[in-house]
Amino acid sequence: MKNKQGTENGWRKLDNTANVFPVIASKTYSSVYRISVRLMQEISEEILQEALNETLPWFSSFNVKLKRGVFWHYFESNKKQPVVEKEQTYPCAYIDPNTNNQFLFKVTYFDKRINLEVFHAITDGTGALKFLKALTYNYIKLTYREQLSEEILEMPVVDVVSDIEDSYRKNYRKLSYKKVKARSAFKLKGEKLPILTMNVIHGLVSAKVMVDFCRRYKVSLTQYIAALIIWCIYKEYMNEQPHKKPIKVNIPVNLRHFFNSTTEMNFFSYINVGITIEKNEYTFEEMLEITRGQFMSQLTKENLSHLISDNVSTERNILIRVAPLPVKNMGVKIAYMGSEKNNSSVISNIGKVEVLEEFKEYIDRFEVLLSVSKSEPIKCGVCSYGDKLVISFASILKETYLQRAFFRHLTEQGIEVIIESNGVGYEKM
Repeated sequence: MKNKQGTENGWRKLDNTANVFPVIASKTYSSVYRISVRLMQEISEEILQEALNETLPWFSSFNVKLKRGVFWHYFESNKKQPVVEKEQTYPCAYIDPNTNNQFLFKVTYFDKRINLEVFHAITDGTGALKFLKALTYNYIKLTYREQLSEEILEMPVVDVVSDIEDSYRKNYRKLSYKKVKARSAFKLKGEKLPILTMNVIHGLVSAKVMVDFCRRYKVSLTQYIAALIIWCIYKEYMNEQPHKKPIKVNIPVNLRHFFNSTTEMNFFSYINVGITIEKNEYTFEEMLEITRGQFMSQLTKENLSHLISDNVSTERNILIRVAPLPVKNMGVKIAYMGSEKNNSSVISNIGKVEVLEEFKEYIDRFEVLLSVSKSEPIKCGVCSYGDKLVISFASILKETYLQRAFFRHLTEQGIEVIIESNGVGYEKM
């Protein structure tokens, strides 16, 4: 039997990156991210459930449950049905398969917003956004079926060229290069919110205004946001004083832009940009130029090929391959704890969201939120739709020093910012 994607039902391996997430996931660090869409009208649970039922068969990467093998975790086709729920908990909470029909994603709603929350083992932001757009198209078709033309109702909601290959292994080349030991990063500290609580602050700005503003500095939007976060940490947490540990920002990179891939599974890597504060006075322009240079040097196909080679070579090591799963898990945890020390914060920009022309009038905007942890207590998600750019901060710290300084800087530059919050923490913007 085959599903709508033409993929055999059964079991399959996790991709190279996905092997990490089942090991590190916990109630205090869920490895879950959220991509949301806000529509023009309030959401109907009944119609959303019907839309989900129609969408899932097109995505074999989502229609799975996680199983433990002797040597590796693996995915198995899930015969159950996911259930839509009204949002009742904080974003990016741990997804317990035992209370979620074994699925590794959840669809919830609140008011006019549809939330797709995804355990990172099944896909990255690109795969999740594709699923959410298909779900949204189906929801709009079902909601407005009496008003839409037959042509729109029959339009496909997915691009049939997608697949579920492991693009890490496909693009692997054995490369040798000198590894540089990463330095531990400066950590953001402060009074924590109650456990399983998250402070969410969205800043809405004009995408055109922001992009034009960045062009004046000859930088990309992501480069500017990264430099500004580093600047705000320097001002608010370091008090503009030298420190032996660098401020470092981790930025996921969509590898599909550099390699030939249409996979719906994970296919991303990271770059790290940062500055060691060695003097008492820095200007923002200095930090922006340093950040831009680091982006330019790291965002190359050669550098990203080295990262793929490093990860896949580790997995292909014969000693690691024959080690039983509990031993592998221990090694993964130790390696992850070491890598987590290298980041002060994380920025994920999924870019400009494009939707089919026929559905644009029903959609208001998109948003991205990342799960946070004790070691990385503040993270930033970015996306735009039309002229609405949404910069979202998720945090487990009560104080909002970084977020406040970030948005105040933008307003001081003449950029109008509209702030929205879930009301948690001490946000006095």
